[in-house]
Amino acid sequence: MKLRTRGRTTLTAYLLLTPAIIGFLFLTFLPILGVIGISLTNWTGLQPPDYIGLENYRAIFTTDFYFKNSVVATLSFAVGTTLTSIIYSFTVALMLNQKKIPGRGLWRSLFFLPYVVPIIGSSIVWSWMYESNFGVFNYLLSMLGGNKIQWLQDERFAMPSIILMMTWMSGNLIVIFLAGLQSVPRTYLEAVEVDGGNFWHKFRHITFPMMSPVIFYNFLTSIIINLQGFVPAYALTKGGPSDSTLLMVYLIYREGFMRNNFGHASALSLLFFLFVAVLTVLVFTTSKRWTFYEGE
Repeated sequence: MKLRTRGRTTLTAYLLLTPAIIGFLFLTFLPILGVIGISLTNWTGLQPPDYIGLENYRAIFTTDFYFKNSVVATLSFAVGTTLTSIIYSFTVALMLNQKKIPGRGLWRSLFFLPYVVPIIGSSIVWSWMYESNFGVFNYLLSMLGGNKIQWLQDERFAMPSIILMMTWMSGNLIVIFLAGLQSVPRTYLEAVEVDGGNFWHKFRHITFPMMSPVIFYNFLTSIIINLQGFVPAYALTKGGPSDSTLLMVYLIYREGFMRNNFGHASALSLLFFLFVAVLTVLVFTTSKRWTFYEGE
C-alpha cells in the first residue's frame, strides 16, 4: 500500500514538473547544444555552415585582439558595479531601516524607483547628463570652476560613468537588504546596548553576521547579472572608447548580428558560459568562510 502511494506521489510530481522539464529541454539544453555545434562551423547565417572544427576557439586566443580587451572590460564592469552597488544599497538600507526618518515609506519608493525604469530609457537620460557641452555633470563642474570632462569619450572615465549609472539602478538590492535588516532579532541588538555597545558594535557583531547570507545572495546574483551586461555598452559607448567598455555580451552581439560571424560568436558564447559557471562555483565555495547561518 505504501509503495502504491509513493508511486502515485512520484508520478504526480513528475506530471507537475513536466512544463518545467520541457522548458528546460527546449529553451536551455537544446540551444546550448546548438551553440556548441555552430561554434565548430564557419556560418554567416546566409549560407550553409562549413565545418572547421576548433578553428574558432584557436582564433579567439590567437588572432582576436578584441577578446582580451573584452575580458578586462567585463571583469572591471562586473566587479566594479557589484561592489559599489552592494556598498551603496547596504548603506541606504541601513538608513531607511531607522525608525526616526520622516516619510520613510516615500524614501523607500524613491530609492526603488530607478530599478523599475526601463534600462534603455535610463541609459538615454544618463547619456544626456554625460553630454560634454550641455550635460548636467559638466554644468556642475563649471559652476565649481572645474574643466569639462568627456565622460563617455575618455577611456579614463567611460567605465566609471557606466558603473555609476548601474549603481543608481540597484533599488532591488536595497529592498532585499531592507527586508534582511528587519529580520535581525531586536533582542540581540538590545543585548549589545545593555552591555554598553554602540552602533559599530551592533553592526560588527550582530547586524553584519546576521546579514551575511543576504549579502552573499545579493553579491552572487549581482555578479552574474553584471557579467552579462549589455545595454550600457550598447546604448552609451558602443564598446568604446578604445574598447574600454567592450563588454563580452556586446562583443558576442557585434560578432553575430552585426558582422554575421555566428560561428565565432557561438564560440565566444560558450567560453563565456563556462567562465560564468566556474566563477559561480568559486563564489559558492568561498562563501562558507564568511557566511553565517543562525541554525549552524
